[in-house]
Amino acid sequence: MSNYPNSMDLSTEESLAKNVMFGGPWRGPLITRGEGVYCYDRSGKTYLDCESQAWSLNLGFGNREVIDAAFEQAKYVYHMKGGLNTFPRLRLVEKILSLLPNVFDRVSFEPSGSIANEAAMKIAMINIPEARYFISLYHAFHGNTLATAAAGWHATKAQGHYGGGKKYMAFMQNFVKVPNPYCYRCVFNKKFGTCDFLCAEQLRTTICLGVAGPVAAVILEPVQGSGGQIPCPPGYLERVREICDEFETLLIFDEMQCAFGRMGTMFASEYYGVVPDIFTIGKALANGFPISGTVIQSKLKGFQDGNDDNFTFCNNPMSQAAAIKTIEIIIREKLPENAKTMGAILTSGLKTLQEKYPVMGDVRGPGLHIGVEIVKDPVTKEAAPELASRIYNKALENGLIMGLGGSSPQVIKIKPPIIINKGQCEEFLGKFEKSIKEAVNAGTP
Repeated sequence: MSNYPNSMDLSTEESLAKNVMFGGPWRGPLITRGEGVYCYDRSGKTYLDCESQAWSLNLGFGNREVIDAAFEQAKYVYHMKGGLNTFPRLRLVEKILSLLPNVFDRVSFEPSGSIANEAAMKIAMINIPEARYFISLYHAFHGNTLATAAAGWHATKAQGHYGGGKKYMAFMQNFVKVPNPYCYRCVFNKKFGTCDFLCAEQLRTTICLGVAGPVAAVILEPVQGSGGQIPCPPGYLERVREICDEFETLLIFDEMQCAFGRMGTMFASEYYGVVPDIFTIGKALANGFPISGTVIQSKLKGFQDGNDDNFTFCNNPMSQAAAIKTIEIIIREKLPENAKTMGAILTSGLKTLQEKYPVMGDVRGPGLHIGVEIVKDPVTKEAAPELASRIYNKALENGLIMGLGGSSPQVIKIKPPIIINKGQCEEFLGKFEKSIKEAVNAGTP
C-alpha cells in the first residue's frame, strides 16, 4: 500500500478507465510522474512535455519551491470559505496588482478559468445593466460551462461538423460572433498590411447595426489557443480598443493561456501595449494548482453582494501560496525573457523544417505560444487534420507530447514549460522532424 494510489495492474487500469466520464479527447498514455519538462508513463517511458499540461505548468513538473510553499501553507489552513480572508489571498492580490498598470485595483479568485470568464461577464453586466449581448470572435474558446461555451466554437461548424455545444443551444443565445484576425486564412481574402483591419471594422459594424441594444462586452483571447494558435496581428487590438471606447462597450482579455511569461512578457496586454477593462488569468498562475482570477479596473463596479460570485472553492490558501511562489520564480529567473529566447529558437528551427516539409503551411508564435498549421498543399492551404493527427500520434511514439487545435484540428500546438533550455529545444526539433517524416511517409501510397 506504500505506493497507493500511484500503482495499478494494467487490467485494472483498463477496466476502471471505462468508469471515468471525461468530456474531451483521450490523447495518450497513463502518466505516473514528472520532473521539469519531462514526464514518464507507467512503463517508465520518457516524454518531452510540449503541452505543459493544458498550458498550466509554466515551471514544469515538480517544482520543489512551489510544492513546499503550498504544503507549508497546508500546515496552517488549506481550505477557507470565500467570506473569510487569508494572508495568502491578500498577498496574492498585492502581488498581481503590483505587476499591472495602476488602473487595475481589484481581483476576484475562482476555481477554474471558465468560471473566471463568467465572473468577467457578470462584471460587465453589472456595469452595463441594460445590455443583453456579448461579442466574441470566430474560433474563440473561453471555457466549457454553459455560458462560456456559448462564446466559443463549440456549437459551430468550425471543425466541419457541429460541435458538442450544439446540444446546449437553449443556453447559447447571448453571444454574437465576428471574424477573428486569422491572417493565414482571412475570411475577406486580404493580406495583412493591406486589409485596413476589415475584421475589426466588422466588429464595429456589428455593434452599430447587428446587435439589438448595447453590448455588455467584447471578449477575446490576444492569442487564440484552442482556435489554432492564432495571434492578434500588430495594430488589431488597438483598433478594437478604439471601437469599444467609441460604443462604450467593455473590453475583456481572456489571458488564461497568454499570461505569466509564455509570450515573452508577463501578460499579453503588456506584449501588445493595449489595456483591457477586465482580464482573466489562470492555468499557469499557480503552476498547476487550481486557481483562476478576474482583474478589473478601478472605474468599474465590482461584485455587490454575497451571491454575485461565491463558490465553495474560490478561496484556496494552498493554491494562493503556490501562485505567490510561482510568480516570484517567474520574475526571479527572468522566465519571460527565456520564453522569448527559446521561442525564437523553436520558431526558427520549425521554419527551417518548413522548407523541407511544405505540409507545414504556417509557423506562428509569439514566444512559446507556437502553432504549426498542417496542410495538404501550401498553395491552396487545404487543411490536413488527418495528417496533423498522425504527426501527433507519431510524436507520442517518439516521446513527445504536443497539442492539437480544437476548432482547427489541423494545427499542432507547441507550448512547453517556459523553463525549457536550448538543448531541450534541439531535442524537440529532432523528435518533431522524426515524427513529421514518419507521418508523411505513412500516408504515402
